[in-house]
Amino acid sequence: MDPLTHATLGIAVALAVAPRGASLPSIALAGFAAGTLPDIDIFLHSETDPLFSLEYHRHFTHSILFSPFIALIGTALAWLALLCFGKHSPYRPILFPAWLAALSHLFCDLWTSYGTRIAWPFNNVRYSLDWISVIDPLFTLPVLALTLIALVKARPRPARFALTYATIYLALCFVQHERATHALESWLKTSGPGTADRLAVHPSFGNILVWRALVEKDRVAHNVAIRCGLGAPTILPGQSTPVFNHPDQAITELKIDPTSPQARDVRRFFHFSNNWVAQLPNEPQTLGDLRYSALPDSLTPLWGMQILPPDTIPPIKWREFSKMEARNWERFRSLITGEAFSAK
Repeated sequence: MDPLTHATLGIAVALAVAPRGASLPSIALAGFAAGTLPDIDIFLHSETDPLFSLEYHRHFTHSILFSPFIALIGTALAWLALLCFGKHSPYRPILFPAWLAALSHLFCDLWTSYGTRIAWPFNNVRYSLDWISVIDPLFTLPVLALTLIALVKARPRPARFALTYATIYLALCFVQHERATHALESWLKTSGPGTADRLAVHPSFGNILVWRALVEKDRVAHNVAIRCGLGAPTILPGQSTPVFNHPDQAITELKIDPTSPQARDVRRFFHFSNNWVAQLPNEPQTLGDLRYSALPDSLTPLWGMQILPPDTIPPIKWREFSKMEARNWERFRSLITGEAFSAK
């Protein structure tokens, strides 16, 4: 999720479990550091490999095995920061809250759809629960407000209230995801393509009211928007496009040498995109990640990769396609309010 959410949740978790009599400023600093440090991987780049930063974001720094090291670094940074202001605090009471703050970052990312290698190095799976958008104000702002109260009052109880709220909201996210999934399955049986070869249900940007579903049937991806309001969920079919569900299909159909750097990068991109990959219309050498789009009822991807001619260095080019323009915001508003669903 976004840095503000990670920082806030890290501080709240650390304060909530602070030992009696411990220095709360040191606990809060350690929680802030450990709650944000896993995202240090965003600074990993390669001039010759456009997919390097993509592959290593939410990689080893986001694994449970690496979390104790994050806690140690966060504790050291908090201890040094206080020392610079002439204050000394024992480090041992900070370690456990810092470790839980580090874990909060991992699980916070796990709730989204992006994919997190939380079990590295035991496997290379990008786990995702698809419960919440990478930015959700209704989750972050109440947690932030309660955490600020805990800091101002120097008391852990408001931080515990913040975690209670976060837990309740995540439970609601789970319920909404299940409602959207069941609504999609019912629609498939009655009005859709029937059985699906595979499907995925993701939250749309910044809310858990409108969900974005992907359904694959006979190598065609169908996009469906699902609004889960107070009544029965409503369905709005979106776009459809041919899809690859395995990298070897794309390598063969695009006539790429299976041993070439381009083929290697196609496989990496498929792993990142959880095999939801399609060619862009009128750009057959460009592959898009169908999981993310600016609008819930659209299949225009936010990003993708363009395959360059053989012997080109780098062998591919990373591209961004879709942005939330004014007309997209108006369409998004109509989906949230339900106007688009009633006008279908």
